[in-house]
Amino acid sequence: MTYVYYYVEAHLACIFLMAFLLFKIRKGVNKQLSQIYLGNLIIVLIAYCFAEIFWALVDGGYLGSSKTLLYLSNVFTYLLINVAAYIWYILSEIMQKEKYIESDLTRVFISVPVWISALLCVTAYRTGLVYYLDENGNLTGGKLYLILIIVPFGYLLAASIKALSRAFSKDRYAERYIYFMIGIFPITPILLGILQAMYWRVPFICYGSLAAVLYVYITYMDNLVSIDPLTQINNKNQMYKYLVQKMRNQNPGLSLFMLIIDIDRFKSINDTYGYSEGDKILVRVANAVKDACQGPRSRFFISRYGGDEFVVVAEMAYRAEASWLADQIKNNVKKNSRTYRMRL
Repeated sequence: MTYVYYYVEAHLACIFLMAFLLFKIRKGVNKQLSQIYLGNLIIVLIAYCFAEIFWALVDGGYLGSSKTLLYLSNVFTYLLINVAAYIWYILSEIMQKEKYIESDLTRVFISVPVWISALLCVTAYRTGLVYYLDENGNLTGGKLYLILIIVPFGYLLAASIKALSRAFSKDRYAERYIYFMIGIFPITPILLGILQAMYWRVPFICYGSLAAVLYVYITYMDNLVSIDPLTQINNKNQMYKYLVQKMRNQNPGLSLFMLIIDIDRFKSINDTYGYSEGDKILVRVANAVKDACQGPRSRFFISRYGGDEFVVVAEMAYRAEASWLADQIKNNVKKNSRTYRMRL
């Protein structure tokens, strides 16, 4: 069949591009858990592309057309789609710093739908519950075929809904781009997955997977450039960009106030307790500042200026509001420092 050549060519191109992204991720020095899972996701998608090539060669008759080969070619593709969707859900929760996802038991529990769909796929050769060969030798969906669709789409939609709800309900300034990226991510693979189900000899999913992974990688790298890796708040360069934007587009009736915060005797803390304890203090101060700046969206911008210095750019109507905010920050920092001394 003539479509096989183009089908294989498309998947080989996607494999090459995703392998390049994987190389860039694995080459990076900063090995965060999110990067590891992003690499795992790309590995599974590469394996999926190879499985699709295998399916096309079987479907086109290049490897024969036995019943066993037809089943195997579909088992691999369905299994890998489910695993990729599961890894994306885990990755999305890690990128949003959800602590519960760090538990091995939790990840096993979340993977239960994948195991169920895998069992149905493997046993389909005997049961025909999810798919079977009809009298003409064509693969046909069984009674439980919908499960193979619901599981991967379910993971994608769950990750998307949770991210968008967090983006619109919380003032987590440093993570807002990550939230929107996670929320938008499933659109391309879901739409192209529907098209693939309608026109199953056109490689829509491989294009959708590649576009989605590229989007995640680019957004993630942009976030690394603009976010301070220790405190996970905006860095100095991002603050400059924000100030330029705000000075060009000022809100009527509001003024910009800049609050500069530094930690007293921070050098002596590093010298006495070590740099690891100093890093913990910086994180605690950053969190205290973020807690104090909860309020109407886009009215506060928090950044680490460098060393032990932090900057808050506040958009307010009156100077008294800025003084009140400064007091709130002081109180939060004092509260956190007392707790830290008790733990020491």
